[in-house]
Amino acid sequence: MPSDEEIILDLYHALNQILTFTQNMDKQEFVDDEKTQSSVLYQLVIMGEAVNRLSEQFKNQYPKIPFNEIRGMRNRVVHEYKEVDCDIIWEAIQKDIPALIYFISSINEND
Repeated sequence: MPSDEEIILDLYHALNQILTFTQNMDKQEFVDDEKTQSSVLYQLVIMGEAVNRLSEQFKNQYPKIPFNEIRGMRNRVVHEYKEVDCDIIWEAIQKDIPALIYFISSINEND
């Protein structure tokens, strides 16, 4: 079984992939680009899967990471894919993902 450190690296990679895929895009370009949407949604699934594999000890150690929200986004993408709202995804790309990258980077610096 992968260690929490390996899993966090998977999460970090997925976050960075999303930013790479959407770099230099505005919201309308994202909404119009199904290929990019699909790529982003796949990375959201990976993020949810990664969070599901983290130990309870790790999750308790870092309560500021929104594990339930990440898992919930994954579940929404997988089970209710026709109801995924591009506005919510775009907002997450603009605000939540950079904040999460920053927070995960600070974890690695402190360890």
